Amino acid sequence: MTTMAQILVATDFSESAGHAARRAGALAREHQATLHLVHAVDDLRLHMASAVMNQQALDAEARLTESANQQLQAAANQLASQFGVQVKHELLIGRTHLQVARYAQSHAIELAVFGAHGDNAVRDLFVGSTASKFLRKGHQPTLVVRGREHQPYQRVLVAVDFSPASRLALACALRIAPQASFDVLHVSELPFEGKMRFAGISEDVISGYRQQAETDARRQLDEFLDEFLDGRDGTDNKRPDITRGDMARANLSRVVIHGSPSRTINQQAHAREADLVVMGKRGKLELDELLLGSVALRVLEEIDRDLLLVAPTEA
Repeated sequence: MTTMAQILVATDFSESAGHAARRAGALAREHQATLHLVHAVDDLRLHMASAVMNQQALDAEARLTESANQQLQAAANQLASQFGVQVKHELLIGRTHLQVARYAQSHAIELAVFGAHGDNAVRDLFVGSTASKFLRKGHQPTLVVRGREHQPYQRVLVAVDFSPASRLALACALRIAPQASFDVLHVSELPFEGKMRFAGISEDVISGYRQQAETDARRQLDEFLDEFLDGRDGTDNKRPDITRGDMARANLSRVVIHGSPSRTINQQAHAREADLVVMGKRGKLELDELLLGSVALRVLEEIDRDLLLVAPTEA
């Protein structure tokens, strides 16, 4: 299995960002990867701050950026010392999610790591966190950290809908947590179930349709994982990064449950004591590359543990 060579973590020096940085440092140590630590100074807020300081703009901005750079240097030194990894740091100027996305693209970043909340919880509540904004722009697998521990992940829940993004999500999960136990979950939905009930179709008939949908979903999950085990991606292509041995070591279980996708994923994460939840950034029906899939967005808003979101290659 291939390892990751370039991992990025964005920081605003908040407590949440600190947890994310330590998780990224631990992953960089496990993969012997270079860790990129970045901090973005919003240029608009920089101008506003200089006005409040009642100083000449260039002088105030220089002082503020120098202070941020010193903090960044100190954080990079601490991570390098704590985890024994190479840490590159860079101060970015501009909108955080846009600048981080550009940096990730230009430095061949393979995993981007964010804290779940920034230094301003009220602003996050109203305009969305940097992580959620980056997820709409960035193409890299993105890990949103909520946990305080940075030990290797032990139990991983991978939610799949058989889309290309799901295949990539499972492959990425194996790279990040190769020694973990894996529950591969598909949430089965009966299309138009509510409309059937509204139309007066009996519960017995609906139940029969639901059972058939679950049977079909189990067959599809078996086919999906058999393709994955054989190193195929749904085409004739082979993936050299994942082998049958990798999957055998993953201690994999297959789960099909009927229900609402986002609610069921959250419930199963709790029930199975997962310390990491993994899913595609967008599902089969969520094709607009500018949008974070609706299911992924709800899980991101509601989940109380680390979440890894993986974009399809066409993003």
